[in-house]
Amino acid sequence: MPPPLALAITLLLIGYLIRRDGRVAPRPSPAVWIPTFWLLINGSRQASQWLASGPKFESRALYEGSPVDQVIYGTLIVAGILVLQNRGVRIGQLARNNFWIILFFLYEGISFVWSDFPFISFKRWIKASGDFVMVFVLLSDPYPVRAITAAIKRAGYILIPLSVLLIKYYQDWGRIVDDWGRSYYTGVTLDKNMFGYLLFAYALFFASGLVYAFRQYSSNRAATRPVLVSYALLLAMVAWLTPLANSKTSLVALVSGIAVILALQFPQIKRNLWSFLIATVLIAAISNVFFSIQGAVLEASGRDATLTGRTEIWKMVLNEPNNPLLGTGYASFWLGERLHRIWALYPRTPLLQAHNGYIEVYLNLGMVGVTLLGAVLWTGLRNAGRRLRAAHDTTGNGDDSLFETFAIAYILAYLIYNTTEATFQGLNFLFIIFLLLAFDFQRTCFDANGSYIEQRKGSVAVTSWESIN
Repeated sequence: MPPPLALAITLLLIGYLIRRDGRVAPRPSPAVWIPTFWLLINGSRQASQWLASGPKFESRALYEGSPVDQVIYGTLIVAGILVLQNRGVRIGQLARNNFWIILFFLYEGISFVWSDFPFISFKRWIKASGDFVMVFVLLSDPYPVRAITAAIKRAGYILIPLSVLLIKYYQDWGRIVDDWGRSYYTGVTLDKNMFGYLLFAYALFFASGLVYAFRQYSSNRAATRPVLVSYALLLAMVAWLTPLANSKTSLVALVSGIAVILALQFPQIKRNLWSFLIATVLIAAISNVFFSIQGAVLEASGRDATLTGRTEIWKMVLNEPNNPLLGTGYASFWLGERLHRIWALYPRTPLLQAHNGYIEVYLNLGMVGVTLLGAVLWTGLRNAGRRLRAAHDTTGNGDDSLFETFAIAYILAYLIYNTTEATFQGLNFLFIIFLLLAFDFQRTCFDANGSYIEQRKGSVAVTSWESIN
């Protein structure tokens, strides 16, 4: 097929999927497109990289950034703030209901005080605050679950088909060649690991939607068939792309997440989720002691005992001078003398992360940051578990069921993902998705009687929980 024809077909498919989603009731507000663009940028390439005007991969780029990207990020953040202001969103209530998440974010901001590069640290924190602005825009929508799933869907409707297009028909854009002459498929991203975690997130998302659509197909075939076909098509694209990404971490985390999705289809496991999770962890630990399960898993995933050199990286970065309690300051570890010293050890593969999310947080924020991160992760799991239990005996629409299943599967797999990749940071696609799933928005958007309070131009409309879900 000629590339221009493939491009036209891809654009038509994207247009159809977005248009069909826009007609699904309840309809989220047009403001959902602001976080959608945020996800598109952080799930693919920065605008300057698409335009090929940004700095090349060198230490100078880490300090300066790109004016084009700064303008685009600033515009989206200002647009999001205007939406929140127009809606009269009470940030204080959001903070009280999600104390640990907000505290972790504020601690990141305060940490610029002891950074060796305070201006860069603070500037990066300000830019990362856009993640929270986007989350609040979606949570303050009259239909928050619908808004969240719509933003994730629409970004996926664009990023996944475009990745197929670039890899198959525009390989100058969809593939990179390293210093050793080895080529890697990257799709809409610029890095095979980033490409892997994009596919990891959408494999779980579309798998959750496909499972729900299958369950509803027999009772309402006419309405469910287009949804079923769309999810199946996108999941087939992800399945085709995943081996090309060749990301072992993404594959292991994906298998774990799929296992959770399948397990949640059994009512007994759904009712006693935490008991089954604890039992699974204990069984795995005991099996590893007696049968060396870890070695078998590493071998099956194509890893060696060093996790492809990652254990050596962990030892090296942990030996760097650092404040064990407070760290180097937000996003400050990979700067200055440390950066050049580490790059001298890895001249052909310059490192920009510790390849472990927990170690990365320790390096930048110390044990205080790691402790707060633990509270944040527990908050996300607790809130996702509450929504799952609350939905056990109720019937919701497709987005509700997709969201509840996806949230648990994603967060659990996300914990595993960060054992060999570092994604607990602002402007990271996986972390943005985590924030969307971790916030306790039900207590924020609904009053004590279970009614949603919608404010529009000074008027107040009250809608029951049942009518929304």
